[in-house]
Amino acid sequence: MRPLKKTILTGTILFIVILCIVLNSVQYNSSKAMLYDQYQSYMGGILHFVAKDIDVDDLEKCISTGIESAKYKELQTELDKNKERLDIHFIYIIVPLNTNPTDNIQNVIAGATQYEYEHEADQLVQLNTLAGNSYSPETAKLYLDAYQSRELSFFEAKSEWGNDYTGVLPLIDANGKLVAALCVDVDIEDIYARLRNSIVENIILILSLGLLFVGVFYIWTERKVSEPIERLVDSVVDFASKCRAQKDPDALSMDVPIIRTNNEVQTLAEAVGKMSEAIREYVQNIASTESELERVTALANRDNLTGIRNKNAFDSYTDELESVMKSEEEISFALLIFDMNHLEKVNDSCGHEKGDQYIKKTCSVICEIFSHSPVFRISGDEFTVILTDQDYHDRNALLTWVRSTFEEMSRDESLPLWERCSAAIGMAEYRPETDHSFGTIIARAMEAMYQEKDRILRSKIKA
Repeated sequence: MRPLKKTILTGTILFIVILCIVLNSVQYNSSKAMLYDQYQSYMGGILHFVAKDIDVDDLEKCISTGIESAKYKELQTELDKNKERLDIHFIYIIVPLNTNPTDNIQNVIAGATQYEYEHEADQLVQLNTLAGNSYSPETAKLYLDAYQSRELSFFEAKSEWGNDYTGVLPLIDANGKLVAALCVDVDIEDIYARLRNSIVENIILILSLGLLFVGVFYIWTERKVSEPIERLVDSVVDFASKCRAQKDPDALSMDVPIIRTNNEVQTLAEAVGKMSEAIREYVQNIASTESELERVTALANRDNLTGIRNKNAFDSYTDELESVMKSEEEISFALLIFDMNHLEKVNDSCGHEKGDQYIKKTCSVICEIFSHSPVFRISGDEFTVILTDQDYHDRNALLTWVRSTFEEMSRDESLPLWERCSAAIGMAEYRPETDHSFGTIIARAMEAMYQEKDRILRSKIKA
């Protein structure tokens, strides 16, 4: 007869394997559906955003004549920008023709990156060229069906450029005629990579819990509990058959048999029930992953000491500003850079706790004066403010106010050292005719700040 310990150990390992397979099957299907929904929403947003600025009638004329219009060239620029900045594989416009083995797709236009223009110019899409054998008849049929459906649709497609998840939005002219199809491709490997990571995490969680219970089961083999264990395994097998490929986390509930042995087996049965509930809750939490990521992102953009936005948030904000600058949209703003004076002296004389108070007090003064502008802490002793709207209009008065405030505080000997806030300030205004990147504005503001710091230092030496 097989030893009881070995029997129970074998059974528990089998139990863990079944749970791992079932839960990963459920999680795989649930995560895949969630990811595809996310990508469809993302890709659909891109397609509708690009499509709203396309003059379909003009595009039809370009296709029929083979001549690139001014709007066609503007569209090329827009597609290039979107491919460069968005997390996509391709963005393009085609005309699905047929499902023949060759020349089943007519190219209209496609976005390209700067690298492609410089190194792969001979491979770029030209107006009204045919695709040759780049698309198989099966793939061409997917495009043709999506095109003729007259509505946004998605499918997986293979071509010589790779295996992609494709979104297709038919373009219809003012007379209701199909003209072309606006398409976006996302590398499907990105989707499956996220799925694999999620599966690995799930396996680690289940195996960790499983190994814990295997150890407990092995100790409990001191007593003959084969009959309760058999009932429990039967319950697990029933759970596995009921929940395999189950997409609804609420259905992941196990009917644990009632065991009244007043020993470890009874505890085990109760623990298995709790474990199944914990795993069910875990699967439910997968659905809230996106909102959790948003929360973490928000925390990553905050400075822990002052609570204002940090360098990461500053970079994101200025990237958006730079995009507006490059779009030639009319905009006015100014950049202020504050470099705190005497922080090292406060830290050395009073300790880093008082140094932190010095930083927070300085931040409070800046935020109070520039209450209508975004304030960022971009390093240990530097703050920036971007002045727009009314604050930009009042920039000189506000600059005078903040300078006088810091000067009064720094000279007020009734205040403790860590409240005598002082900072060198540099301001640079946006000049549309010369500022083609945000870096030039930062450089001017930094230069002005360092000049002021030198003046402060020279005045102290003379004093």
